[in-house]
Amino acid sequence: MEKRFTIIVNGEEVKDVKQVLTFVDVLDIAFPKPRPVPDSDYSITFKNAESSPRNGQLNPGGTIEVKNGTHFDVTPTNKS
Repeated sequence: MEKRFTIIVNGEEVKDVKQVLTFVDVLDIAFPKPRPVPDSDYSITFKNAESSPRNGQLNPGGTIEVKNGTHFDVTPTNKS
């Protein structure tokens, strides 16, 4: 059985997530479809991750290995 984790996304505790998350996985947790700002890009920052670096920004197409207590901040940004 795959181990599951508890993370924090935009200040909310999220239980039972898999260990490796993609940019889209985190975005879907923060803003389930339909997105609140459909014509926007999103920025994802994290801290206390299992993977290296432990703090930083998760870019589109990227993945991250979480541990219990990993924090994510997901915010809409303006498209350039």
